[in-house]
Amino acid sequence: MALEAVSGTPGLWRDPQWQPGMPGVYALIIGISAYPHLEDGPAPAPETYGLGQLLSSARTAARMFTWLRTDFRHPDLPVVWSLLLLSPSADERTEFDAAGLTHYDTPDYARLRLGIQRWTAAVPKQPPASTHSRSVFFFSGHGVGANRTPLLLPADYLDPQFGDPQLENCFSARELQRWMTENPVGEHLALLDACRNEFSPLAEKASGAHGAFPVNPPNAPAPRAAATLASTSPDKVAYQFPGQPLTLFGQAVLEALNGGADTGNLRVDFREVVDYVRPRINVLLKAVNTALDQTVWPSSEGEDLIVTELAPPAVAAAGVTGGAPAATRARGGGGALYRSVATPGVASRGPAVAAQMTAAAGAAVDARFDPALQVDDDIPLAALRGSFPQTVRRFGHEYASMIWNDGNVRLHSLKDGGMLDDAARVRSVARDAASSIVQVDLALGPHPHGALLVFDGARDVQRTRLAVALPTDPDSPVPVRLMLTIAPSTPGEPPRLQKLQAWLGPDPGNPHYDYLWSLTREAELGSLRNAAGRADPERLKDAARDKLQYPTAATAGMLLLARAGTLAQVGSWTRNLMQLFPALPDAAVLWAESLRSALASGEAQPFGVAAPLQEMAEALTRLLERRLPLFADALELADSQVRFLRRAPLPDALAARVARVGQWIERIFAATLPGGHFLVVPGLPRPEWLGGGGAALTDDEIIALLRRPPAVSYTHL
Repeated sequence: MALEAVSGTPGLWRDPQWQPGMPGVYALIIGISAYPHLEDGPAPAPETYGLGQLLSSARTAARMFTWLRTDFRHPDLPVVWSLLLLSPSADERTEFDAAGLTHYDTPDYARLRLGIQRWTAAVPKQPPASTHSRSVFFFSGHGVGANRTPLLLPADYLDPQFGDPQLENCFSARELQRWMTENPVGEHLALLDACRNEFSPLAEKASGAHGAFPVNPPNAPAPRAAATLASTSPDKVAYQFPGQPLTLFGQAVLEALNGGADTGNLRVDFREVVDYVRPRINVLLKAVNTALDQTVWPSSEGEDLIVTELAPPAVAAAGVTGGAPAATRARGGGGALYRSVATPGVASRGPAVAAQMTAAAGAAVDARFDPALQVDDDIPLAALRGSFPQTVRRFGHEYASMIWNDGNVRLHSLKDGGMLDDAARVRSVARDAASSIVQVDLALGPHPHGALLVFDGARDVQRTRLAVALPTDPDSPVPVRLMLTIAPSTPGEPPRLQKLQAWLGPDPGNPHYDYLWSLTREAELGSLRNAAGRADPERLKDAARDKLQYPTAATAGMLLLARAGTLAQVGSWTRNLMQLFPALPDAAVLWAESLRSALASGEAQPFGVAAPLQEMAEALTRLLERRLPLFADALELADSQVRFLRRAPLPDALAARVARVGQWIERIFAATLPGGHFLVVPGLPRPEWLGGGGAALTDDEIIALLRRPPAVSYTHL
């Protein structure tokens, strides 16, 4: 039966036959456009930190709620319980009233916190009901990032009645994801439509959200699937535009769920949603004549879940060529609120259209740079020091070039901190006319232990120092692409380096890395599934087998397969990578993931390993001697593996080592920034647990942080 409003409980909708413990879908849907205490609100705080009103988040959440009530299909998962919290703009409220949507609660901090408690308490706790249920969390509104943690802001954020701003009165998406991956409900799905760009007031005090989600019982069974799709990548912005009824993410997701992501089997699984939404957002951005880009960020553990099934179409839909959908189809209830987003139709997901959407997304990214300003002369990093003509020619304005000219860009060995500057070359520089976005292609010379690239100096760098840990190959150069964002911290201040990102880059002279770059670009701008499908396992192995020269390329390719859930394609070869390259900690994480993947597929002794859980734990805990992974994806995998192994029957000593890795990772998450493929460590704020007052982290301290866990006590979790 359809959900009905529960009288006397604002925002609560239930199946009329609902009883506690009833299996089905349990949803918490939140949409916040009106923020009373932000800029242009009726009662703005004295300092709003540049946060203002939103245009379409409440409407987007209302459309998602309508889709869940009327269009969601799953034979084994009826929708039985939903809590709807909306903070609409004046226009949205008028629209809701006209459509008869008045039964919703206000998502201020107190009521949103209570809503989370109600939702997490309502989901079934015991089998068989728990295993035949799904939790759904949807949020559209303001979001920020505090280092690597995405935060969701309630409607009353920065309420001045508390005196000093209560910056921590928000909600952690990482805490939500941890609850999902440890809760015994069979399936969990979260869709997060919010920005993730750094929020300095929280990040610079090394703070985050107050806790809101309950702790799950220890040793509870793991869910079959826990999937999250964020509307944008770490430290990036999610967009909505005047005149557009929905957010770009909401538009793309609803298109996908209404059939746009269907590949012909009348069902839409999570990976198909990702593959549709990722390029579609950038097509929508291009349609509003902007060179901005927005790349969704999926995260999933366990099986791929079927998000929804579809009714057979009565009339075949025409294909679409990349513009906005041509029409909508009416749903019961009247008014624009109850109109589902039209979809391009099943045929739209063919290879040609998918390639077109990926190409459009790539064009939007490339449009940020002025081709006339690109410099492709290869020059050693050391040769830029003291050579103002060379630095200005490449980087433009003084605020972008002086840090290179003054020798404040340096390279250390991750083994002992020794200088490696002579081993790096600047191959190419691209930028915009204002030098506000600068792309730098580097080649890191041969070195067996990895390198730390540091940008230094309070004059040029917002956090005094930004450092990124990068992989190196023992006998050949590794291409790295940097993206530098240079802007004033506040109006009137001179521009400084605000953001540092780094990826494994292209290298036309090295087929292994150039092949990997093509896969990376497709995975980030188009389809992760298509990129993984195109990845040739033998070619990835060859990157390491080719005179043992290119282990970084092999590692990156296998991480891509792991993200796509297809690591089984390389069998036990991740063990070879771990054994051949003991200085590469990411390989140990990949071997642990190979074992976990094989166990999930039902193998009792994968790859002939008699005790696979113990072997997995031993591989993971090699990080304590090797150092943390350099790839952010590997660190996320390691964090997931820690949670998995906490439920495993391990010897006490080994379980304690797993717990130690877990606490180390948690501290690294709190101390690092998102940085493309890799981890970026800011000089400030200095983590309190390191001591030393308010001084910025030194290069040596950053290297020590990445090489060994802090000297603190650890408990068996």
